[in-house]
Amino acid sequence: MSKAATPKIQYVDVPSISETYADNIRGMMFDGQSVRLELCVTRMEEPANGCPEITGKRQTACRVVLPLNAALELSTKLGRLMSTLAKRNAEAKAQLGLAKSVKAEAKAA
Repeated sequence: MSKAATPKIQYVDVPSISETYADNIRGMMFDGQSVRLELCVTRMEEPANGCPEITGKRQTACRVVLPLNAALELSTKLGRLMSTLAKRNAEAKAQLGLAKSVKAEAKAA
C-alpha cells in the first residue's frame, strides 16, 4: 500500500490585497462544512445641530467563510495570541508597579 504524497505548498504574498477593518462580529455560524463570519464596522454620523443624540450605523465590512480545519487553526492561533497578550499586559502592570515602588523608595531616602 503506498502513501499519498503530501503536496508542497509555497506561500505567495499578494500586497495588492487591501486590509479590511472591522470592530464587531455580527454573526458566526457553522453549516456542517464551513464556518461563516460576518464582520462589521461602526460608522458614526455627524451630530445634527442642537441634537444631543449620537447616532451611527453598523455596516457589513466583509464576510469570511472558512472550512472547518482553517477555522480550528484560526481558533488555535487566536488562543495563543490572546494568551501572549494577557501575559504581556501582566508583565507591563508588574513593571509599572515596580517602577512606582522604586520612585517611592527614592523619595523616602
